Amino acid sequence: MNNNSARRFSSSNQQLYSDESPTPVKWTPKPTVPVKSQQSISQEVSLLKLIFDGLSLVLVLSLWLLLKYFVKPFRRPFLCSDLDLYHPKPVKTAISTTLLFICAVVIPLIIILLSEGVRWYYLVRRKVARVIYKIQIRSHIYKIPEWAGNLYIIIGVFLFVHGVNSFLTNVGKVSAGRLRPHFIPSCFEKYTYKEFCTDANQWIVNYTCIGESSIVVKEKDGAYDIRQSFPSGHASTAFCGLIFLALYIHKVWNYRNIGLFPYVIEMICFAAASYIGITRITDNRHHPTDVLSGAILGTVMATIAFRYVVRSFKRSVSMDLGNGPTNEEVVLGNM
Repeated sequence: MNNNSARRFSSSNQQLYSDESPTPVKWTPKPTVPVKSQQSISQEVSLLKLIFDGLSLVLVLSLWLLLKYFVKPFRRPFLCSDLDLYHPKPVKTAISTTLLFICAVVIPLIIILLSEGVRWYYLVRRKVARVIYKIQIRSHIYKIPEWAGNLYIIIGVFLFVHGVNSFLTNVGKVSAGRLRPHFIPSCFEKYTYKEFCTDANQWIVNYTCIGESSIVVKEKDGAYDIRQSFPSGHASTAFCGLIFLALYIHKVWNYRNIGLFPYVIEMICFAAASYIGITRITDNRHHPTDVLSGAILGTVMATIAFRYVVRSFKRSVSMDLGNGPTNEEVVLGNM
């Protein structure tokens, strides 16, 4: 080694071990997986809000029962030769009211309860940040776990939207007073327009159906029911409950490793709702436009209700089941 090389090597060693040399910066890679905090999030809930939630549900159900059993439908005139009103009387119903209630209310509630149970199992197992709801009643503060608060939001909104949907459906029924397809055979026991009237262009304005009475309470399938075709109550209820369930499944189940199975269940929900609506046409109980309007009403109500549920969650369902955010990214809302 020559003298110049030795001097450069010595100078380099002096810089490396000199106290005045800059401290080397240690590079640490950022974690690619979000770190979840085990710290609980406290959220206060107003007792007054819970009271108004209950009153709102009772009010909607009361208005629905009032329209269904006490408000008589509009007496709509009809053309004597309108062949759409001469369908045979319904012999049986493919989907009864009891079966409709099971399909549109009971089954969605069971699936939601089971799904929330599975979601809570993964939530506890992974020890992610939890929300504790606090309700103060006088001087006492009661803590409600997150699963109970989330169930209150989902099930409460689900039942409330069913009440609102039924109320709006009956508003249409009593205000439109549209005649069912089997109206003339059921109302007058006439089965052809030649048997019923002499002038095909005659409009029937003043009429009284067989069995129609002046009592206050309406009969379920009596003379007033055959003047309440628009919109279809079966269709609106089926689409309201099953589309809500399909939206819930799309939001929750798609974040588990179950492939295309959620899409299959969503398809079954839509198919079941469509089938219920179609049976109302084949049973001669509704016109096609009645079923279509009921389907649109139920779908719109379910969509609005589920959007409210998503906004109301203290933590989005997707955050607990999928690649959830860190504690700083938890979205808080009002219960």
